[in-house]
Amino acid sequence: MEKKQHELFELATYAFNKPRSKEREEAFEKLLSFSKPYSYRENGELSSMIIDTSFHVYWKEAKLKMSGIGYVASYPEFRGNGSIRKLMTDILEDNYEAGTALSYLAPFSYQFYGQFGYHYAFDQKAYTIPAQEFPKGKKTAGQVQRRTVSEELFEDMAEVHDQVYNQGSLVRPQHVWEYYFKHKAQPFFATYEENGKILGYLIYEFSDTAFVIRECMTLTQEAQAALYRFVSSHAASFEVIKWTAPSNVFLEYDLAEPSRIQLQLRPYMQARIVNLQAFLKVNGQPEFAARI
Repeated sequence: MEKKQHELFELATYAFNKPRSKEREEAFEKLLSFSKPYSYRENGELSSMIIDTSFHVYWKEAKLKMSGIGYVASYPEFRGNGSIRKLMTDILEDNYEAGTALSYLAPFSYQFYGQFGYHYAFDQKAYTIPAQEFPKGKKTAGQVQRRTVSEELFEDMAEVHDQVYNQGSLVRPQHVWEYYFKHKAQPFFATYEENGKILGYLIYEFSDTAFVIRECMTLTQEAQAALYRFVSSHAASFEVIKWTAPSNVFLEYDLAEPSRIQLQLRPYMQARIVNLQAFLKVNGQPEFAARI
């Protein structure tokens, strides 16, 4: 890792209270390979940083350029010096010039980022389910297979992910899959295959007495039933099953006793339009009338 990159890594681990490790450093380096860091210095010393990651998101069956804002950090002795405001302004101006339509971020303060035009846009649903209450699923004609990290695995999961149409969701090329699920975290994987086609996948972790679903995406009811059966087969080994899911997931309707679970709707990300012309080119003009 280059000196400037290492300085950014040191600030990130300090500001977010993360232990330094070789794995975390490699994940950070991977992120920087497809991101642009913005930094602010006082008297030659790094004081603040923001990482702007270039993504695309699905929108009306097209793909829009999106700026992902992350690692907004300052050393404590420099906080309040206006550096974050300057960096945010620089990022938005640069993305406007680049024709970037949208920008997303997961805020520490919705009010703070509201100053820069960001608005509350996405929710998440947090499920905590007693393990024995998770839907049992059923045996189907296909096969669930546990998988290890490989280029082929990410290609298989991408094929499913790309077909689960979700307005505003992230497009994931190979390097994005690798960053989130090879470098940043090392979860377990399972896929559902039927007649030679991958029709669903599961990404999951173990955390003490909890079986944690990171993602569960399926193209058919059979794929969903098979992956539910796979999850429920772990019930004897765990007390609870947790899943922080998109707001359009309705697992509660598949439960025999939904009153026995904990379900929270959590505010999640903020978003804003950066380049209105680029956005309207795909979205189309809004339908409204004005009387003068």
